[in-house]
Amino acid sequence: SNPFNGDYDDPNHPGCLRQVKVVGAPIKADGSRPLYAIVEVTGYDGKEGETTCKDRPTRGDLWKVTGKTKGKEEAFLDFSSKGGPADVVGKWDGSGIVFPDGNKWTKLNYAPKNRRPEDMSTLSEGPL
Repeated sequence: SNPFNGDYDDPNHPGCLRQVKVVGAPIKADGSRPLYAIVEVTGYDGKEGETTCKDRPTRGDLWKVTGKTKGKEEAFLDFSSKGGPADVVGKWDGSGIVFPDGNKWTKLNYAPKNRRPEDMSTLSEGPL
């Protein structure tokens, strides 16, 4: 399994959902897999004007960014849908994802249910 898969703590948005899924790369016509796998990041930044998440989000509150991985050490993410850069490189450092601005999302060893919408069963729950 890819080390990027899982739930994370983002110090810029304490208690908020940060889930990373590496969904694999589609098999090419010749039967081989491309070098890059697809990455999906689902998140929630809290209610307007708040810096921490104290409530469960609804599905409509969630944002999603996509990207791709190269191996198990780098993810190339497109944050343009959130007003950020389109080519952010997140590096796996053994315990989380480090971004170019110095922010680090620390990987959790569990999936906190209270960070997900109550009706969202497609996001994993419980211990990893």
